[in-house]
Amino acid sequence: MKKRILCCFMVLLLFLQVGCTREVSVTKGEKSYQERGVRIVDKGNYFEAELDYTSGLTPREMGEAFAKGILKVVPDYEVLIDSYIAENLPDYEYPFIFSRIEDIIPQLDERYVEEIEGMASVFSGGDEDIRDDKKLSKGELYVLNLFTDVFRGAQCSFVSVYGSRSETNKTITGRNLDWFGGTQNQLPRIQAIITIKNKESKICSIGYLGYMGILTGFNDSKVFAGILDSIVGVAYSSEGRRSYTLDLRYALENCKTMDEAAEFMRDSKKLYAVNHIIAFSDPEKSVILENNFSGYRRDGKKVQRALRYADSELNKGVTWGISDAVGSVNSFILDGNYDNHTGNKYNTKRWETMKNQILSKGDKVDAREMKEIISYKHGEPDALSEASDLYNKMTLYMVLFEPDSLSLEVYFRPRNIRQSPDNPVFEKIEVFK
Repeated sequence: MKKRILCCFMVLLLFLQVGCTREVSVTKGEKSYQERGVRIVDKGNYFEAELDYTSGLTPREMGEAFAKGILKVVPDYEVLIDSYIAENLPDYEYPFIFSRIEDIIPQLDERYVEEIEGMASVFSGGDEDIRDDKKLSKGELYVLNLFTDVFRGAQCSFVSVYGSRSETNKTITGRNLDWFGGTQNQLPRIQAIITIKNKESKICSIGYLGYMGILTGFNDSKVFAGILDSIVGVAYSSEGRRSYTLDLRYALENCKTMDEAAEFMRDSKKLYAVNHIIAFSDPEKSVILENNFSGYRRDGKKVQRALRYADSELNKGVTWGISDAVGSVNSFILDGNYDNHTGNKYNTKRWETMKNQILSKGDKVDAREMKEIISYKHGEPDALSEASDLYNKMTLYMVLFEPDSLSLEVYFRPRNIRQSPDNPVFEKIEVFK
């Protein structure tokens, strides 16, 4: 654990030392790529990708075609991912990550395994996992796709209004992804809106080229989901564990309702390597799944995998008190659940900011005001001391989504500038064309 904390600190220190105002040189590839089943278009600050399974491609063929397209539009993709993994994993830890991968692979849906291994067959690293060799091996591609399961994410936030709290009386949702993006902006340089078309459903992932799970996404049944890491201090174990981001993709591909998707993810038979939170929305409401499967409850009894609503009873000292609205930082706060909130100043400050920002908008919140809430910063976005900021130095993207109309707006960190801009610009994105 001490080594993990030191590693994370060194990554953050490296990011600070590189400097925030310098521009990053971006290698440009082709503006678009289209072959059977795969289409990728460079939209300027993000990529628009479509994987069409109605074309008849098998998952392995889809993975191969996707990787070929990625290399056309991002020629230095392998260097970007290989260096990003090296920045997150020092020499002493690098060899051990692959045993975690081997533990989790048997529990993955076979289709997703085929996709990942199809992609890996195109990249140059083969089966040799060599740290920082500018090649992407099969093992390293699994590290990318199981990053939240074998390493960790960072901090995220979610807030949503609905019913009487919403100007439209329908759900308006905001979600921030706060991750280390790499000293060379590796993740912003591959950020993407990815649509996967199946015969029975369509899903949209706000994520990264080559990443096949769901960090933030929704389906054509208007069910939205976003993940948040939540640490409870128990020893890490990958044996027999599943990937919660790939399971979440499966849920969005196969579940028609929010309740069904939430029940799928909180199934007591599904064990994961990392405790987490999943925020769900549909046109009528939002809920927070506190998916704690290994941290004990406060009373020492069974663990808690439960849904939190606007009026749920919370742990002592934690308050919400806002009707027709829910929010989350990286904390379990349901009554009786493991308390990883009150001792974490970064979480408690952001929680209070979120509440204050919602209430500052009056009795109703509209889409413009939701953008103001999730873009809130007290100081400069590169001032890490401003722990109460929802928009901060680590924010890679912010999502505004209205499930009823499938209206999507996204702020993406600029590809070529390390610094978070003072005035983030949201782009309107048409989905399920």
